[in-house]
Amino acid sequence: VIPTDESGQLLINYLGPPKTIAQVSVTDILKGRTAAGTFKDRLVLVGATALGTYDLRNTPFSPLYPGTEVHASVIENILTRSFMARPQWSRIFDVLAIVTLGGVVGAVLPRLSPIKGVAFAAGLFALYVLAARALFVHAHVWLNMVYPLLTLSGTYTALTAYYYVTEQRQRKQVKDTFRQYVAPLVVEEMLKDPGRLKLGGEEKVLTVLFCDLEGFTSHSERYSPPEMAEMLGEYYNRITEQVFIHRGTLKEYVGDELMAIFGAPLEQPDHAVRACAAALAMREQRLALAAEWATVGRPRLRARTGINSGPMLVGNLGSRYRFAYGVLGDQVNLGSRLEGLNKAYRTDILIGENTARLVEGEFLLREVDMVRVIGRSQSVRIYELLAKHGVPVALEQEKALRSYAAGLEAYRQQVWDEALALFTQALTLWPADGPSRTMAERCEHYQKTPPPEQWDGVFEQEFKK
Repeated sequence: VIPTDESGQLLINYLGPPKTIAQVSVTDILKGRTAAGTFKDRLVLVGATALGTYDLRNTPFSPLYPGTEVHASVIENILTRSFMARPQWSRIFDVLAIVTLGGVVGAVLPRLSPIKGVAFAAGLFALYVLAARALFVHAHVWLNMVYPLLTLSGTYTALTAYYYVTEQRQRKQVKDTFRQYVAPLVVEEMLKDPGRLKLGGEEKVLTVLFCDLEGFTSHSERYSPPEMAEMLGEYYNRITEQVFIHRGTLKEYVGDELMAIFGAPLEQPDHAVRACAAALAMREQRLALAAEWATVGRPRLRARTGINSGPMLVGNLGSRYRFAYGVLGDQVNLGSRLEGLNKAYRTDILIGENTARLVEGEFLLREVDMVRVIGRSQSVRIYELLAKHGVPVALEQEKALRSYAAGLEAYRQQVWDEALALFTQALTLWPADGPSRTMAERCEHYQKTPPPEQWDGVFEQEFKK
C-alpha cells in the first residue's frame, strides 16, 4: 500500500541533500572508469543532472535538486516503506490545535503581566514547533504548523492590542478621576499598579481631615467677591500642596472648608501619621501666609482642623446622574465634629482617640477631654495635636501641659477647687493655652452649679460647628 492522497500524490521522505543517493556519470561508464559490479542488484535510474537540463526541482533540502533523485527518493520510500504520512486523524488534530492554542492564549494571557504574557506565548509557540518537528523526524508524521501558530500569534496580537487600548482608557479614567484629588506622583503610582486601585465602594480603615477657616466669611463686608476668591484661592493653594506632599486625597472644598482622605485610593499603613503631619504643615503654611498678608493689610487667618481614623465606606459614591470619590460613615462624621470642637476648646488641631493610638510616639499629644458629640451616644477622648515628636517645646509649655493633665484628673474627680487651681497654673505658665482657659471657666461654672450625681465627666457638644 502506498499512502497517496485523494489526488494520487505522495509525501516524499527525502533522504538528504543532493547526491545522498549515489550518482554515476555516464561518461565514466562509457570510458570504463566505473568499478565492476557497481550496478549489480541495483535499480538504476538514467536521467539528466546538469544545470542546463531544466530537470532541477525545489525541495526542502535544496532549490536545485535533480529530478532523477526525486524519483529515486520515491522508489527508496516504497522499497523501505519509510513513507512520510499525513494520516486522517491529522486533520482533526489540526482543528483541535487551532482551537486549543487560541483558547489557551485567550484564557491565560489576561491573567499575566505583559512580560509573562510574551514569555508564555513564545514558549507555547516553541513547544508546538518542537512537538511537530519531533513527530516529523521520528514518526514521519506531517502536521500543519502554519494555521495553529498563525492562530496563536493572531490571538496574542489581538489581545495585546485590545488590552493596550483598554489600559490606555483605564489610565485616562484614573487620570481624569484623580488628577484633581491627589498629587501627580500618586496618580503615577496608581497607573503603575492599577490593581491596587478599587473604584467601587468598600469598607476600609482610613483617616479623614477637615480644615475650616474661622470667621473668614465675616470679611466679605470689607472685600469684594473677586478679592475674597483670590485670598481663598491663595490659601487653598498653600494647604492643598501640603495634603499632596503627604500623599493625601483631596475630597472637596466646601466654602472655606477643606476635606482630605488619607489611606485611599492607595493603601497607606501610616495614613494617620500622614494626616497629622499634613495638619501641622498646613498650620505652618497658614501662619506664614498670615504673616505675609499682615504686611499688605489682609485679615489674619485662623483655622480649625479635625482628624479622625476608623472604618469608613470609600469609593465612587453618588447616583447615576452624578458621582464622586469620597467616604461615608460614623467616623467621618466624628472627624467633622472634632473640627467644630476646636471652637469650644480654643485649639487649632483636635484628633480622635483612634488616631491618637495610631500615631502614638510620633507626635506630641495632649488629652483634652472626653466629649459626646451631636449624633453619637458613645463618648470619645479627644487630643490636641501640638507638634512632631522631638520638636523642642518651651519649658513653660511643658510645665503647663503637666499642670493641665493633673487638672483634668481632678476635674473628672469633681474636685473643682484643685482642678481650677491647676488649670489657672497652666494659664499662668502658658497664657495663650486655650484648653486651660476653657476648662478653668468650666470649673468655675461647676463650682456654682454642680453637674448631676450621675455625671461621668463627659462634655456634651451642643453645636455642630
